[in-house]
Amino acid sequence: MAEMIRITKMHGNGNDFILVDEFKREIIPEKLKPDFVRAICHRRFGIGADGVLFVQRSLIADAKFRYFNSDGSEVEMCGNGIRCFCRYIVEEGYAEEGRVRVEILAGVVELEVWFDGRWWIKVDMGIPKFGKDVPAREVVWGKDFEVNGQKFKVYAVNIGVPHAVIFVDDLNFDIVKPARHIRYHEVFPEGINVNFAKVLSKNRVLVRTYERGVEDETLSCGTGSCAVALVGHRLGLLDEIVEVQTKGGLLKIEVGDRIHMIGTANRILDGEVNLSELNFYF
Repeated sequence: MAEMIRITKMHGNGNDFILVDEFKREIIPEKLKPDFVRAICHRRFGIGADGVLFVQRSLIADAKFRYFNSDGSEVEMCGNGIRCFCRYIVEEGYAEEGRVRVEILAGVVELEVWFDGRWWIKVDMGIPKFGKDVPAREVVWGKDFEVNGQKFKVYAVNIGVPHAVIFVDDLNFDIVKPARHIRYHEVFPEGINVNFAKVLSKNRVLVRTYERGVEDETLSCGTGSCAVALVGHRLGLLDEIVEVQTKGGLLKIEVGDRIHMIGTANRILDGEVNLSELNFYF
């Protein structure tokens, strides 16, 4: 493994990522990927990021998407991450502007990528799953969870990764403590992402998300925004097309038989990292 490797820093609505291009050859050996991710995502001893994207060659799509949370765990999907990924592969010539096909752990997803002064990406997030298709020990739909005497009504869905959705009247509170209680609750054996949402109108909602793997609130979560739009629509709180306002920016979600997400992606930095100076032992 070379001491100096090239990386790209990107973000989707403030949800930030390190991207490593392995399209032509492996850069980080497979067994070292989790350690590398933990080291480079550290915000004091590394570059700092919510996760790492690996671009790899695919036999069934334009490119293969692999995503690791900052704790080194690999997950199937990241809505903000795949937008960054798609902008990158178009800019690098691995795919053409327009319709793009990307291989993820669960199969192939289709996206649209275009540039009109900013890069926009429309993501087919697939068919959402409910009930027994959510990794939980029971169906969680309107189930009350109590944290320090306060009750939260939770709705769980699977948007490639599991999400808990909670609608509240006021978002001006520290979401981390109740979110962690729900994230680590025994009813969710694989853990769960936790979203708190405030409905502003039938087509606009505020969302704050705690992400497992990051183990903190992030500025934006694409799959979380989709989960909120979906649950809100099912409860009659939101229309089929909704703007989701996160701390990091705006996403547009379209709810139907399949869910589509539209948002931007920003490419902040291209440079080199000295692996010999990274602390791999966090």
